[in-house]
Amino acid sequence: MTIIQIPEDLSIARQDFGLRYFDLTFGGSDTGAVQTVARAPVRRTCSLVGNEQDLPENAAAWSVLLHALRGRVNQLALYNATQPEPRGTARGNWTTVGATAAGASTMVIAMGADQAGQTLLAGDWIGVGQASVGPSRQLLHVQADAMADGAGNAAVSFEAVLRVALAAGAPVAWYRPTCLMRRTTEESTWGMHPGQLVGGFSLDLMESWE
Repeated sequence: MTIIQIPEDLSIARQDFGLRYFDLTFGGSDTGAVQTVARAPVRRTCSLVGNEQDLPENAAAWSVLLHALRGRVNQLALYNATQPEPRGTARGNWTTVGATAAGASTMVIAMGADQAGQTLLAGDWIGVGQASVGPSRQLLHVQADAMADGAGNAAVSFEAVLRVALAAGAPVAWYRPTCLMRRTTEESTWGMHPGQLVGGFSLDLMESWE
């Protein structure tokens, strides 16, 4: 198994993110009361779509990627190509303040004293465990605006919850944070017409850290 990076020159016309939950719901026969149990961690889904008609060099990047994934064998390190960095103003080298337990949906990030007053905004993306090939690599969605205090620390809320605990001083990524995904189908097709532009590339993916 190999982790494949998205080519820098990949021409993406559309990127659709989603969430796949594995909830199980029970309904009482007497009162109709409902209980819901989460059977497994949520997994992100994503569809990547190329242009209907594209230049040969752009089509080449797509076909190289599809071949490199080898069906569902290899993983794709995926980030939000439409928002590769936060809308908020905070930058620098970030680490966690203190340990953060598995299952947590908040953490304190040390952004650096020079980042005092800088922000992360709801809808921004951050990542943890980015060097991992397992479940500790996560793409986290910021759920509320946060501002760094005078020391450069910011309390950030996010979803989904952490799958794996973070040690104090763990790095937090803000530029192109990724999760690992695999294809959901085995087949790929695209249009090739002599003397015309090539197109019709697409990928359907779901998060897979196994």
